[in-house]
Amino acid sequence: TRAYDDDGDGWSEDAGDCDDTDASVNPGAEELDGNGIDDDCDGSVDGGTYDGDRDGFATSGGDCDDEDASVHPGAEETANGVDDDCDGQVDEGTRAWDDDGDGWSEDEGDCDDTDAAVNPGAEELAGDGVDDDCDGQVDEGTDWSDDDGDGFTEEAGDCDDGDDDVNPAATEVPGNSEDDDCDGLVDEVDDTDDADGDGVTVDAGDCDDGDGWVHPGAEEMCDGVDNDCDGDVDEGCVAGDTGGLGGGKGGGCATGTGGGPLALLAGLLGLALRRRA
Repeated sequence: TRAYDDDGDGWSEDAGDCDDTDASVNPGAEELDGNGIDDDCDGSVDGGTYDGDRDGFATSGGDCDDEDASVHPGAEETANGVDDDCDGQVDEGTRAWDDDGDGWSEDEGDCDDTDAAVNPGAEELAGDGVDDDCDGQVDEGTDWSDDDGDGFTEEAGDCDDGDDDVNPAATEVPGNSEDDDCDGLVDEVDDTDDADGDGVTVDAGDCDDGDGWVHPGAEEMCDGVDNDCDGDVDEGCVAGDTGGLGGGKGGGCATGTGGGPLALLAGLLGLALRRRA
């Protein structure tokens, strides 16, 4: 406060000390000629030089505004557009000053005013872990940023960083034409899964894990399909058992001259009974 003797010279500002940061300046001091300072705080400098604002400094002593007592050599620089300490610089050391010379001050948005490469006009650089453009995000728009928030960046293997359902930890979803797990394969089926629910996996020999009627042990039908997965098609199929409408590709196993309505009806009934069983 003004009542406290900051420089320990026995005088506070309230007691008349015109520079309470300098113990050699106070109302009891001797005026020294030629130093441009009001040593004895009587309002005059060097035995007659005028100190207009009574701040202890005359113009000859470096006061750059002798009408403002807050402006003089040694004053604290504040962000006010004024050279408070009369050093020829304005607002230096404050948030309004461009410390690193990049054209941006802290008040203008520079988030690191000690690094000229960091400012609101800078380009975001990949992989440096720095918010180069001062937008509050680090490495955004680069392969090092997790754009979709799924925990994986492109650098970490995310093959679609705009879709949080797609990443190396995702489960492949058959039939969506997407590489969900980013392994380079689309809609691949895990050989240990039984995709069609017929009780047999690909590892166990299912040659079509998308068709529940095709697996080892299935009955071979005259349908142009290797139903039992033994490498042969329609071998030993029962005459008239088309497994579908009209005998399919394996129609050669069917008998009769024309496969008329009765034969077709018999085939459909046999297939229905077999699949229900």
